[in-house]
Amino acid sequence: MTLSVMLKILFVLTPFILGFAISAFFKPTEWYKNLQKPEYIPPSVVFSIVWSILYLLFGISMYYGIYYKKLIYWIIPIFHLIVNMLFSPVMFGIKNLLWAFIITVMTLVTCIMIMWQFYITKSNMISIYLLIPYLLWLILRHI
Repeated sequence: MTLSVMLKILFVLTPFILGFAISAFFKPTEWYKNLQKPEYIPPSVVFSIVWSILYLLFGISMYYGIYYKKLIYWIIPIFHLIVNMLFSPVMFGIKNLLWAFIITVMTLVTCIMIMWQFYITKSNMISIYLLIPYLLWLILRHI
């Protein structure tokens, strides 16, 4: 396997690896389990499966959308990933519901910005389609 191929695989897997690492340190505790949540919120085990899939889709989308573009086009996606990764430490670490909500809104808005950026820069449409399940999941978190 060439270095180029390994770098592409690492690029695609970066959101998954970061998400996995952060979730290993910040897990839902009794505090979270005791929060009053809507009935449609799935069990915790579903979250880890869904987020694993979404992070892989996000990584593939970023490959198609920005891998071969100038660094200026990486700003919004990298900012988005940083904001997304802040959710677990804020929600499960410091247990701040207001900031967790703000982070969720910022994640949703920056996801839409990424999709728009991919559209106006004429990126491969697959990069946009792969973000649709991610966007829908983020919207579900707001309802």
